[in-house]
Amino acid sequence: MKYGEREFTFQLRNRINKIEQELRDVTMELEQIYTPLFQKQNLDLFVKFEVTNGDHFDEGYESVVIIFINDDMEGDMLDFYNVAVWKCSRTFLGIPLSKKIFGSKVIGELVDESLSDIKVELETYLDDFLELPD
Repeated sequence: MKYGEREFTFQLRNRINKIEQELRDVTMELEQIYTPLFQKQNLDLFVKFEVTNGDHFDEGYESVVIIFINDDMEGDMLDFYNVAVWKCSRTFLGIPLSKKIFGSKVIGELVDESLSDIKVELETYLDDFLELPD
């Protein structure tokens, strides 16, 4: 769901904080459950919740759930998956910008899915990867 700069309120900040904290908990839970299962197949699993530095409403701020799967033996990255939670950026006519220009706007985009849907999506991805034939 997209939000314009005028919609950047205390309530939105609290909503983003709540979602981010809940997803931090989900990522820790998934990592504890799935890491031993991946280790049995000689795979390294990293499930992390990453946030760029700064304020939620600063351009460039982004929070995302990231899953890396590496081959334990070779160290090669086998797969990468991410779910963007909140991203704040500057745009002009819908085109992302790196600098402020006249007429550009700061917009934020919050994930549309519910917490339970995101958790199911991540679990499904991990389960599907474990079921792949060698």
